[in-house]
Amino acid sequence: MRLNAFSRGAFTACFLLLYAAGGADAQTLLRGVVRDRGSGETLPMANVSLPHHKGNSRVLGGAADWNGRYSFSVPATDTATVRCQFVGYATVDTLVYLKGKNVVALDFFLLPPVLETVEIVDEGRRTNSFTRLEKINAQHMTGPAGGIEAMLKTLPDVNSNNEMSSQYSVRGGSFDENLVYINGVEAYRPILVRSGQQEGLSIVNPDLVDRVNFSPGGFDVSYGDKMSSVLDVSYLRLVEHFGGTASVSPLGANVAVRGNTGNMYYATGLRLRSNQYLFRSLDTKGTYHTHYTDLQVLAGYTLNEKFSVDVLGLLTRNVYGISPDSQATTFGGFFQTLELDVYFDGQERDQYRTALGAVAFNYHPHPNWWTKWTTSLQCNNESEIYDVQSQYWLYELNVGAVDTGDQRVDRGVGSYLEHARNHMRTQIFSSELSALTYGKHSTWKMGLKLQHERVDDRVREWKWVDSAGFSFPFVHHQAGVDDTVPESPVLQNFCAAHNMLSHTRLMGYAMREQNFRTQNGDFVNVTAGLRAQLYGLSADTSLPAGYESISHRLLVSPRASASLRPRTNKNILLRLAAGLYIQPPFYREYRHDDGSLNLNLRPQNSYQATGTLDWDLKIWDRPFRLTTDIYYKYITHLTPYRIENLRMRYDANNDAVAYAVGLSVRLNGQFVPGAESWASLSLMQTREDLLGDTLGWLARPTDQRISFKVFFQDYVPRVPFWKMSLNFVAASGLPANSPFSGHTERIFRLKPYVRVDWGNSIELTKFDRIRNWMPLRNIAAVWLSLDVFNLLDYDNEVSYIWISDYNSLYYPVPNKLTGRQVSLKLTIDF
Repeated sequence: MRLNAFSRGAFTACFLLLYAAGGADAQTLLRGVVRDRGSGETLPMANVSLPHHKGNSRVLGGAADWNGRYSFSVPATDTATVRCQFVGYATVDTLVYLKGKNVVALDFFLLPPVLETVEIVDEGRRTNSFTRLEKINAQHMTGPAGGIEAMLKTLPDVNSNNEMSSQYSVRGGSFDENLVYINGVEAYRPILVRSGQQEGLSIVNPDLVDRVNFSPGGFDVSYGDKMSSVLDVSYLRLVEHFGGTASVSPLGANVAVRGNTGNMYYATGLRLRSNQYLFRSLDTKGTYHTHYTDLQVLAGYTLNEKFSVDVLGLLTRNVYGISPDSQATTFGGFFQTLELDVYFDGQERDQYRTALGAVAFNYHPHPNWWTKWTTSLQCNNESEIYDVQSQYWLYELNVGAVDTGDQRVDRGVGSYLEHARNHMRTQIFSSELSALTYGKHSTWKMGLKLQHERVDDRVREWKWVDSAGFSFPFVHHQAGVDDTVPESPVLQNFCAAHNMLSHTRLMGYAMREQNFRTQNGDFVNVTAGLRAQLYGLSADTSLPAGYESISHRLLVSPRASASLRPRTNKNILLRLAAGLYIQPPFYREYRHDDGSLNLNLRPQNSYQATGTLDWDLKIWDRPFRLTTDIYYKYITHLTPYRIENLRMRYDANNDAVAYAVGLSVRLNGQFVPGAESWASLSLMQTREDLLGDTLGWLARPTDQRISFKVFFQDYVPRVPFWKMSLNFVAASGLPANSPFSGHTERIFRLKPYVRVDWGNSIELTKFDRIRNWMPLRNIAAVWLSLDVFNLLDYDNEVSYIWISDYNSLYYPVPNKLTGRQVSLKLTIDF
């Protein structure tokens, strides 16, 4: 009996073990993100579970991480009810099918908060000047460049008339007036870039981004000394499980992975891109060689609850080469239509390399104290080499034509030769110690930073023009001078120099943020701070002046803001910000067109005031936010500049004053449930006055009077995994003038900029046959996208080249941007 009892017990135990083993094999990984349905922001620590799971005493599930992400394994039953809960939000139950699946991706979008405590958390984001941009919107942004900057260009006050560039101007400022931070480290852009074709990849990798905050002005003293805007990007730090994304398209490929091992997390991204597919639609035909490569690595280690270390590494290599063959451009209007035919010899090869390394030590000695020590080094190596000869013919079309055929009349012929051997090396070392402390109703923030910059610039470039039978500029001979002696050709834009310049800067700031309520119950937030910079300059040039050193200068910038939320209407918030923003010169501002430096150049001062109305409202029973800004900027010690495509040429003198005034409106929300969209309108005027002339106020090169932008997302109601996005931009033209008039006049404006990019994405893994295919069993999602760039095929202009006819009349020939293009993209999330 004992043997039989033992046999039965052993058999039962083996059966249970085999059953448990078989059940362990049949597991499904359930993972996703929990978001606010109104704003799209992630909800940290939300609870996701299987409340009706039987056969186990514990409830399956767990809490999401600080980024709203969750993942846990569940038995692969036929169906299961998954519940998502978060304090102040309505509970959501979703029925999912699990059998035969190894991975199920399930995102939750919860209804807006209903408790006052949640409203106070949101208030902290509304009281500053920053706009929170969600990564999920950047993933659906359609356009040739894509990424974070493409999303910025749909915001009010951000202007860019070049879809191939990541550069932008804000509220009438220049490209050099925008701050970019990655995990608290300021990143610097290349200086020699002339056009969007050369620029290549943006320095921000959207696959690694966790949070994006953008301020078009009125930001506090914790951010650096530039006059226009701040782009503050935070890469993913908290990683709960291994995962990533990969995509491939005619424009290139990218892959990003992330994961953790105990107390260590890591994330890395590799991007490969070539714009040759886009260049096919340009007027200039030839052989393009473009290779844009970017590798970024982020890692961190947590020693204990008080101490952690973060490391950021970045390597980029953008190579642009072209051997142009020909160009045919038709321009003009109804009364006169011209055609320019150009044939080229020679080639151009540009290269821009960036290396950035940073390490940050985080110390959290007390729940209300945070300290951080960040050290970084960025090195930029840039080279610009070209020898291109161009021979052109200028024709007038349809002159005296009876039928619709073209009848061309020769209006001019000429040639020009362009030469450059430009090399620039830039090194920026910085070390910053910052601290943050929380009180019951106030916050103190302070920091001290030491930075050293070194620039080594070797430039030699010129342009020779033989226009319509004579060399330009034309030199008249004087009477009595022997004309038999051969003369050297007169060169345009001649620049030759070797400059070495270095800055040493000591920067510090202190600010306090205070919250309180008035006797009437109104909520008030006040932030005030002071920023200071002490910097010295030394330079060694190839000019006779030789080595020079400038005494140290001290700059002090006070800034303050106040926000009010009335007790009678908690959906409205009023904000007023004012301050002084001082921008010291870096390098490009010092240099004249001939390569000489003005080392006595003073910093530019911008006095700014901004008023904001933030209104949360309901439209179609869905939450929306209407934000209205009115601002005024007055700039003294201005260094005027000219823009040639993306190249900026400064006068290297503080000989002007300027102002910018504007109004912007943005309405964002869910026009379609579960998909955020927005529309924005900007009205702006910026003008400058060169001291000592008689022309008065002139439009600045970035004077874009009006712009209207829409980013719209939609999906097919019965097929919610089929999503559509539309990116629409319409903006007035920028001022333009001839290269011979300098700042003395603005002859006309470029034509209005109009751009429509349309994208469609469908999740293939929603189809049972595709999802059950063996190679896709462990894949979270597969997306196939069809994008149409420049849907209207509108001829946008970015700049002009000036061509002379036989009568020495110069015509502006537009440099046109890309035409209509169709692109397919395959994206895999794992």
